[in-house]
Amino acid sequence: MLSLRPPTRIRAGHWMLLSAAVLAIDYATGPFIQFPILFVFPVALATIAHGQRTGMVVATVLPLLRLSFFLHWQLPASWALEIVDTGVDVVILIATSALLDKMVRQQQEIQVLEGMLPICSFCKRIRDEEGHWRQLEGYISAHSGARFSHTFCPECGLKQYPDLSD
Repeated sequence: MLSLRPPTRIRAGHWMLLSAAVLAIDYATGPFIQFPILFVFPVALATIAHGQRTGMVVATVLPLLRLSFFLHWQLPASWALEIVDTGVDVVILIATSALLDKMVRQQQEIQVLEGMLPICSFCKRIRDEEGHWRQLEGYISAHSGARFSHTFCPECGLKQYPDLSD
């Protein structure tokens, strides 16, 4: 399963350095080889490590920086075409950032208990990784997002509280 939780080792310097490298390669190769597709990687790293706002800022700034390259490249193309192209790049990268942020948030909300759980047949306590026997509710709450409220089923209500039943 792909984990989208931000690794603690990814810092702003990492995606900034990657952004600079993609911009440098793009500038060096000129306007006819399309390296801006690689902007997806620094945008993804910024979003996963620092959140959607940072990802969207990076998604906006990188294409605008690339637009400034056209001042140095002597091209017969119109500025209107380049501005529209930059706008499309910004929209696609912002959408990518939003989708990645949604995936990260969803994954943080989902915690799954997997594997076999050693449970006592009598008291229903579970043995944890350290060998301690813990109440079922406490173990599941600690290992998932589940919370418990205690009640009883109708059969147990009749058995435990026969005087209160109709």
